[in-house]
Amino acid sequence: MNARLIPILLTALCLPGCSKEGAASSVTDKTAGLADEHGATVSLGSVKLGEFDVQVAHAGAVEAGKEIGVDLTFAKGKALPTVRAWVGIEAGTGSMKAKLAKEGDDKLHGHVEVPKPLPEGAKLWLELEGATPVLASIALKK
Repeated sequence: MNARLIPILLTALCLPGCSKEGAASSVTDKTAGLADEHGATVSLGSVKLGEFDVQVAHAGAVEAGKEIGVDLTFAKGKALPTVRAWVGIEAGTGSMKAKLAKEGDDKLHGHVEVPKPLPEGAKLWLELEGATPVLASIALKK
């Protein structure tokens, strides 16, 4: 093996699995990493997002000015779509949208900032990218 590759390979093996930039984990159990970094994982149920039935979960307390981890689980066998998520109101005013990253064959994961102040009636919003974006929302559990 080329001696110059060894430090690069060692660095790659030591990188954390879940960072604010949404880097994918090499750990096979993605949900365990989500819970370890953000706190307890909370299942929010399922939502219809365009043609997709999606299981939604978040990890971490929903607190204004903090961040939660978001996992979307899709049916196996279909290509994963591009999805953005935010906490707040439908218009996204005062919220920051986050593009979710692929984790495995059936999951998207991302870090979503909870706006400060948190608007009354705030939900987790999902936007399916396409010619005409499709929106869905689901209530948060605090």
